[in-house]
Amino acid sequence: MAVKNIYINIKECREQKKHSTDYVAIQMEMTVKTYLEIEKGSVDLKLSKLDKLVKILGVKKSEIFKLEY
Repeated sequence: MAVKNIYINIKECREQKKHSTDYVAIQMEMTVKTYLEIEKGSVDLKLSKLDKLVKILGVKKSEIFKLEY
């Protein structure tokens, strides 16, 4: 059992909700560049930012951390 990359899951959740990167970045109060770095896994996502992100995406944290079998 391996944990699927959470950053890929974030991007997939955003795409499923049909949110643009611009929209999510504005809601997160950050630049689009910074948000894209989160989706790429280039920057660490702090827990407070993760809490805000799951609210914006309308998903549960468990969806972000889903396991891949």
